[in-house]
Amino acid sequence: MTNFYLVNILTLLKREYFFRGWGRKKTGRLAQWCYRTFGGNLTLYEDGFIRSIGLGVIGWESFSRVEDEFGIYYDATTPSYLEHLLNTHQCTQEELEVAKKAIKYIQKHKISKYNDGLLSLPMYLKNDTKKILIIAQTQGDMSLHYGLANQFDTKQMILDAKKAHPQSELYLKIHPDVLYGKKESNIDVSFAKQHCKIIVENINPLVLLEQFYAVYTQTSQMGFEALLLGLEVYLYGMPFYGGWGITNDKLTCRRRKRVLSVEEIFVSTYMLYSKYYNPYLQKKSTLLETLETVVRFRDIYAQNDGNLYFFGFSLWKQKHIKHFFKPLHSNSIHFCTTLEDALAKGLDAEAKVYIWGKKEFENLVSFCQIDGMQVYRVEDGFIRSVTLGSDLTKAYSLVVDSRGIYFDPRQENDLEYILQTYEFDSNLLARAKKIQKYLVEKKLSKYNIYEDKQLTFNTEKKIILVVGQVEDDASIIYGGYGMSNLELLQKVYERVDGYIIYKPHPDVLAGNRKGNIEKKIVLSYAHEMLAEVSLPSLLEVCDELHTITSLSGFEALLRGKKVYTYGKPFYAGWGLTIDEKVMPQRVRKLTLSELIAATYILYPRYMNPENSQFCEVEVVIEKIEQLKVKYNNDKIYRFLINLRNLISRKAQLVMGFFSKVLKSE
Repeated sequence: MTNFYLVNILTLLKREYFFRGWGRKKTGRLAQWCYRTFGGNLTLYEDGFIRSIGLGVIGWESFSRVEDEFGIYYDATTPSYLEHLLNTHQCTQEELEVAKKAIKYIQKHKISKYNDGLLSLPMYLKNDTKKILIIAQTQGDMSLHYGLANQFDTKQMILDAKKAHPQSELYLKIHPDVLYGKKESNIDVSFAKQHCKIIVENINPLVLLEQFYAVYTQTSQMGFEALLLGLEVYLYGMPFYGGWGITNDKLTCRRRKRVLSVEEIFVSTYMLYSKYYNPYLQKKSTLLETLETVVRFRDIYAQNDGNLYFFGFSLWKQKHIKHFFKPLHSNSIHFCTTLEDALAKGLDAEAKVYIWGKKEFENLVSFCQIDGMQVYRVEDGFIRSVTLGSDLTKAYSLVVDSRGIYFDPRQENDLEYILQTYEFDSNLLARAKKIQKYLVEKKLSKYNIYEDKQLTFNTEKKIILVVGQVEDDASIIYGGYGMSNLELLQKVYERVDGYIIYKPHPDVLAGNRKGNIEKKIVLSYAHEMLAEVSLPSLLEVCDELHTITSLSGFEALLRGKKVYTYGKPFYAGWGLTIDEKVMPQRVRKLTLSELIAATYILYPRYMNPENSQFCEVEVVIEKIEQLKVKYNNDKIYRFLINLRNLISRKAQLVMGFFSKVLKSE
């Protein structure tokens, strides 16, 4: 948060006279006094109309704010820049079309100023009775004083509603800040109980409003959201949307001279007056992009609510996994080894179950199926880290799959479902192309431990890259049908006339996993074996890549290479690769940008390496590129990382030895 006191003192000392402050709070009043005294320029700020996923008072990051050089939108005692826009701006047809699209999206996905409200109704609201909603605000809300609402008695507002709608039920909605215990209500709840039913749940405003046909409020933004749904709105104050001919007003504002439609007010308020920022991308945003981001991350946070039970997560995974499961409201996380262990910790039909990869927990899965419980499969994402996962390094991406898991083609998974059904828009595809360009230019991969090199080969033949994998890896077991690295190499040798280069998997090279082929055997079927060189360096010079199911095939597609698959990886069967196996369930033909968008943007969740908070893929690849440069150029940093990885490998060998000894006993 900007320290506006310091900003204004500095601008006075520098004689620049650019004063800034927050609305009608102390910093805003100070800025306004300085402006009136010294002249210069004034800008007042306030939260925007789509503020955050959760409440600002408990720390949720903001998506928007407004900037006003005249006043501030909720102050009806003086002109504001929003009021100026509403009085003068002639909306274009394009603006109105965007507004209609945004309003439709808001209605469909229930997007409000705060977006942590319940998306389902309590039973007492699920009836056909005609209902009137009275909206309470917080005691001392600036918009009440400056919106001229304090001249009305809130008790009279309730009595007026009751008198005007004698056949309807009255309900009072308590403000979320009051429900969280952060502020007091501006309406006397004990009086309201005599005439209204009290809504104490934090219900999403649009979900709630759909049950009512009219709303009474003083200056709440929820009144405008009621207008977006076509409700009647009665105002006991002068909020920004009052006085334009679409509300029933107790007051008049002579400065407001036009009759406007809801869409016209929306254009000025949400599109022209508001500035948007994406905290997950760490860059400026647009209204439509903001709406999509709210929905995407609200769904992730909501999925993380409740009692979560994790199975098959090693101790070192447990340390970092919690960052990927921040809840919308609250959760409890339990790491378990067996079904019996979980039952002892409280596992019930309301719980959510997460299993690492394809680890087998047959009793658990059967238990969940009987009770209709959701089971998720969890695995590392496609842009993971600088050094190897088998060295127990922290992952910066994760996939959480509700249907299956991406490397098992035997059943549908969330990634395959996205690829089959998602309607990719132009903005998403533009992001995908930028991500592709960045990954190729910066030579980034899933792991980024090896140094990039300029490679040349003394041959006129086409260069064939054969990529080895970890032979006991789940993607080989389920998608590669048990094919070995040697079998792959032999098959390519028999079929292809070219200069064959074999690259073993880095985990196999590190001695952490199965799949090693002796070099002399490799050279019986390949011209060269290249180990400690980055995959992007090899992809840069090869003409073709042959693989069983390796992610390297997807990364080769990013670089415009011809890719042959011998198993059933997630990127095969969409018309972009040459496949030995038939995948009849994948019926859609995709563009490369669509495949990139689904794989890197829509399917995984990402964590910022700097603060362990959720972010988008663009932030992660930028941070990983910085860490990669540091690893390759800073000798001390590289030594410490390598030492840590060496200790990790030795520790795993020792633990593995003692584990075998204990099992044999």
